[in-house]
Amino acid sequence: MLERRIERLRLKMAAGNLDAVLVSDISNVFYLTGFTGSTAAAIVTETACWVLVDPRYSVQARAECARCTVVEYSGKSTVAAVGELLDDLKPRRLGYEADHLTVSLYRLLRSRTDSTTALRSTRGLVEALRRVKDPGEIELTRKAAGIADSAFRCVIREIRGGMSEKDVALLVDSTLRKLGADKEAFDTIAASGPRAACPHASPTDALLEPGSLLALDFGARYRHYNSDITRTVCLGQPSAKQKEVYGIVLDAQIRAIDAIGPGKAGKDIDAVARDFITSKGYGDNFGHGLGHSLGILVHDGPALSRTSDVILEPGMIVTVEPGIYIEGWGGVRIEDDVLVTESGAEVLTHAGKEL
Repeated sequence: MLERRIERLRLKMAAGNLDAVLVSDISNVFYLTGFTGSTAAAIVTETACWVLVDPRYSVQARAECARCTVVEYSGKSTVAAVGELLDDLKPRRLGYEADHLTVSLYRLLRSRTDSTTALRSTRGLVEALRRVKDPGEIELTRKAAGIADSAFRCVIREIRGGMSEKDVALLVDSTLRKLGADKEAFDTIAASGPRAACPHASPTDALLEPGSLLALDFGARYRHYNSDITRTVCLGQPSAKQKEVYGIVLDAQIRAIDAIGPGKAGKDIDAVARDFITSKGYGDNFGHGLGHSLGILVHDGPALSRTSDVILEPGMIVTVEPGIYIEGWGGVRIEDDVLVTESGAEVLTHAGKEL
């Protein structure tokens, strides 16, 4: 699979008239080489791939990057080590990741690189490849989704009035790890009552009260791939208003998922949910995009929003998470992870969505 990823990158390099690419974003290094450490760089040419690491990671890199040449550097910066390797390779045109290289590091790279090498900025070169998942990536994401599903089923039986939001978040996190997650995909959100109107609220000492809504947004990371799920529950019998808002959000989500398929534009899927919520009088209460790409990162690229020009392809995994947020009252969000297939979509998360 790694060889196939590098070959896909080489096709993009050829199209961009690049002889080599410097990969400095660590997520992209992992994607191309399999290296799981926290500091490294990679250089890909038409015929080879090098991984540059310091002595802390040399043994690990040799074990994880068997199909790459591992270069260990010591007593110098990563950019200096890159410059030395480039002195030997002397590519005519070197692409670098403009979104992941600071101005100061670019200047250092320029000073360490032979003047005959032209530096060319690239944006999203590897990230575009990451949007479409190979079968192995899909199975890892499916596993992460299954862990999140199981965690929700366990947690929902333990939640009680009088617990704090922090208590609930800790319960979610510990349950994810007990069920096989390597770690949480991101900081768990547990927002109750009026605080559920804040889409990215951090858990507080606020206590859960009977009759209040509780928004739970969490995910599992499994072997470097993530799930991302949101469920909104009610502590006790929901009111008519809570049922109304919840029903609108759920219907909007179902409609959007049903509309997903290859060849569809991200903004068109967003519009399906947004237009439905607007038709029910809550358009001003849905302020964020419908969803995002999911993979090595939780927010692994654009996917579904009012401005997204992304065209969905089989193998993409996106979240679908419409919401309605009413200041002073609370909020409802329902989120699932969805795989784009050849014929439509497959929902990867299956935790119950009844209120």
